[in-house]
Amino acid sequence: MIEKNMDKNNSDLVDNLIANYLGGNLSEDEILMLESWIRESDENQKYFRQFKNIWEASVELPISTEKALAKVLRQINASEHGLTFWQLFQRVAAILFIPLVISMLWMGFGKQTNNAYLALTYNNVVAAFGTFSQFELPDGSKVWLNSGSSLRYPDKFSKDNRTVYLTGEAYFEVHSDKSMPFFVTTPYFTVKATGTRFNVRAEKNFRTPSVTLVEGKVTVQKTNSGKTNDLITLLQPNQHMSYDTLSGHVRIQNEDTYKHFAWIDGKLVFRNDNISEVARRISLQYNVDIEIKGDEIKKYRYRATFANEPLDELLRLLKISSPIDYSEVKAKALPDGTFSRRKIIIFSTIN
Repeated sequence: MIEKNMDKNNSDLVDNLIANYLGGNLSEDEILMLESWIRESDENQKYFRQFKNIWEASVELPISTEKALAKVLRQINASEHGLTFWQLFQRVAAILFIPLVISMLWMGFGKQTNNAYLALTYNNVVAAFGTFSQFELPDGSKVWLNSGSSLRYPDKFSKDNRTVYLTGEAYFEVHSDKSMPFFVTTPYFTVKATGTRFNVRAEKNFRTPSVTLVEGKVTVQKTNSGKTNDLITLLQPNQHMSYDTLSGHVRIQNEDTYKHFAWIDGKLVFRNDNISEVARRISLQYNVDIEIKGDEIKKYRYRATFANEPLDELLRLLKISSPIDYSEVKAKALPDGTFSRRKIIIFSTIN
């Protein structure tokens, strides 16, 4: 994973990534790797800013990444032996004022780098449990974010791509732009699209995350720290992919995909789904914890559609359609002044 490859002890890798980034020589995957490292700590952010400031003050034309890296590291080492960074920066800026001006003009009107990429301001939207959120991204794409999920995205997208970061479940209607692909990065895989409609389910600690394609085409790739992302599959309309994170097995089904994103209409749609999946959907939609007791009950499957049913009515309908019953554990006051979630225990009525 990124954390292992970008460990603080591996300073050479970090320095080379930053230098190549500032020199405009990083691949898209390497930029994502560097960005992840910067977000890990305030110390990493401070180091990146220090490196970037010295680089921009001392860059010489034509740029040699190797020579520039050595020069920046010498300046950083000097700052650690008596000079404060601000004192060092003032000296460098005074000595190299003219080359700096030339460099800025050259960077502005000649080759362009991705220096604005890491300067973006990010938003983090979290959908409260028991609800979902609907909003638009800077490019006009629409997002429905399911209960308990979060989406991180920039105020504006870069010139090369549109990348967002999802934990949980979301439905996307992506604004078409073939020159700027749209990426949904999750802990398990990355979905690449241009203009399309699809649902991504990738909760934390979930063994079988999935992608459901409604319209268009999407590519699903492994999310990793390498230079290239490994292809998992290419989906066609009305295909549902589930990905086993332990075995790496991919299952693709051609089916009526609506049940996978009916939640955006406030509906629960089950088509031969086992009770574990039924319980998971109910838990999200109604903000309750559900415990299933007994292995036998896990074999039960359901075909039903519920539209804005009260929880008690939904549980009653499940009860009369199969040999199950349920009990309720009321919410309790916690020491911090909050309350525990309501809990439903489902069990078999067959002895």
